[in-house]
Amino acid sequence: MTPDYSRYSKAELEEALSTIDKARFPERVKQIHQALAALDANKDDSPVPEQEILLPEPETPEQIQRKLLGTLALIFGGLILGAMLLPVYFHSFLLNNEMVTPFKWIASTAGLVVFVITCKKFLHTNHLRKINAERLAKGKKPINVDSPRRFYSAIGAALLVALFTALAVYRGAPVALHLYVLDAKTATEQVTIAKLPRRFRRKHCNGKIYLAEYSAQFFDYVCQVTPRSQWEQLRPGQQIRLHGSRSALGFLARDTSF
Repeated sequence: MTPDYSRYSKAELEEALSTIDKARFPERVKQIHQALAALDANKDDSPVPEQEILLPEPETPEQIQRKLLGTLALIFGGLILGAMLLPVYFHSFLLNNEMVTPFKWIASTAGLVVFVITCKKFLHTNHLRKINAERLAKGKKPINVDSPRRFYSAIGAALLVALFTALAVYRGAPVALHLYVLDAKTATEQVTIAKLPRRFRRKHCNGKIYLAEYSAQFFDYVCQVTPRSQWEQLRPGQQIRLHGSRSALGFLARDTSF
């Protein structure tokens, strides 16, 4: 009678494989290997052991207080970043070329710090407990502590937050400082048009003009400083005058003349 190897445990299968006469029963050897392979496959799909499923625990008053303070700090930080980026939407600011490198370093450092802090938060077991509670409530399989998906999700989210922070520091901080802190004086600057887009109307930047004097920078253009009728008369290589205000950090353009 041929044994039913599908009912054997892994230890029993390994013992049977070591003691069977392989030359006499090659078909049984094949069945044992198939049963072992099936056990390995089922192991990958088996439910997460109960001790590895992290679920929310009752919070102490101290934990509730820390959670509230953390939420307030997050909201406050978001408001600061938003306030730094908001002026960029309404103003065309040209950072002085000598200030580009310092602000790159400051923005990179800020982004790195935020990346580390965000990774630490998203990889903390308390965050995993909340995620697993939500997944179980939706009838989904909880995430294992050692799951690669958990790691990659945390890295991706932290990268997005870090990039947003770096952009706010590099692009938004100089504008905010120029408008609200530094002593900016009325000024005029003569610049050369490097190139023009095909259309006047562009998303978030109507009448974009690229400037040759700032070509070494990533943000080497001004927007919304000239009406459409005048913009359509401009040509690359043409010199124009920017009118606005200048501070120690750069030039804030408000309109043009030529």
